[in-house]
Amino acid sequence: MPTTIEDRIASLEAELARLRTGTIETRHVHLLDEVGRVRGVLGVTGGGPTLEFFDERGVSRAKLRVDPNGPGLTLADEQGHTRAWLGFTKESLRIGFADEQGNSRAFFGVMKTSGPVVKFYDEAQQVVWSAPEGTGDGCSS
Repeated sequence: MPTTIEDRIASLEAELARLRTGTIETRHVHLLDEVGRVRGVLGVTGGGPTLEFFDERGVSRAKLRVDPNGPGLTLADEQGHTRAWLGFTKESLRIGFADEQGNSRAFFGVMKTSGPVVKFYDEAQQVVWSAPEGTGDGCSS
C-alpha cells in the first residue's frame, strides 16, 4: 500500500500504463444498453468464467460457461426457460432441446461408456423413442 504521495502517484502511473497497453483486469464486466440496462455480463466465479446475455426485460437468454465439468452453452426463451443446450465433459457430449415449460423433449449425445444416444420425450418426460433402443434415462440437461 503506497504511503506517500510519491508512492501513490507511481502506483497510479503504473496502473495507467497497464491500461494503455490494453490490459484490464477485473472479475466482472457489465454491458449496458443505451438506457443503462444490463444486457450482458462477463464474469468469473468459483465455478469458472461465464458470459451471459439478457433481453430488454432483464431475462437471461443465453449463457456460455466453463466450469470444472466442462464448457456449456444454454439458450432460453422469453420466459427464461432453457430451450436448448450444448456441452461436454470427459464423460459425454450433449445437445438437448426443451419445450415451453422447460421439459426435455430431444437429446443427442455421445457417451464415453455407451457411445451415441438419441432420445425423444413426451410431455410427461417419458422416453417415446431412443437409439440404441432401450437406453436408460438421465441424458437431459
